[in-house]
Amino acid sequence: MQWRIKYLNGNNMKLIRFALISVIVIGILITAISSLFPSVVITSRAVEVNATSAQIEHCLSDLSAWKGWMSDWKGQSVVVHDRVANVGTQRIELVSKTDRTIVLNWIATGQAPYKVQIEWLPLKEGTYVIHWSFEQHVRWYPWEKFQTLLNEKVLGAKMEEELQHLTTCILSN
Repeated sequence: MQWRIKYLNGNNMKLIRFALISVIVIGILITAISSLFPSVVITSRAVEVNATSAQIEHCLSDLSAWKGWMSDWKGQSVVVHDRVANVGTQRIELVSKTDRTIVLNWIATGQAPYKVQIEWLPLKEGTYVIHWSFEQHVRWYPWEKFQTLLNEKVLGAKMEEELQHLTTCILSN
């Protein structure tokens, strides 16, 4: 037993103490930097479309109609039941619907849930702006805060692509 204690004295003990203190300081530094990021992140995109409100509502209000314009839904198992769609590892729940807005809870495995809102606002006669936003609330954990940095790049580009598909779907009805 004495020979084990002998090896933890002197320089070896200083090295272990330095490593332990360094890990703690780096952890505190990363947490402090991540606390500067917001806890609520909103990613939004909009597109202008020449259509009627009824055409837009047809493609948006019924989750089973989303198969016609959501590219991710085409290659995956999609189960739509009432106001809920299960797409692969995602669950989309229709929370509320008005004549110009739908609100959804979008839950993806391994991420904080998103509150999704799609609204179509009249711009001029026969022209609407479709505004699509994802709102995510994250906890204080550094890995969740750093993950939100990718939302604008990854999710924003995907939203733009899907809005173009939605425009095609609306104009074909």
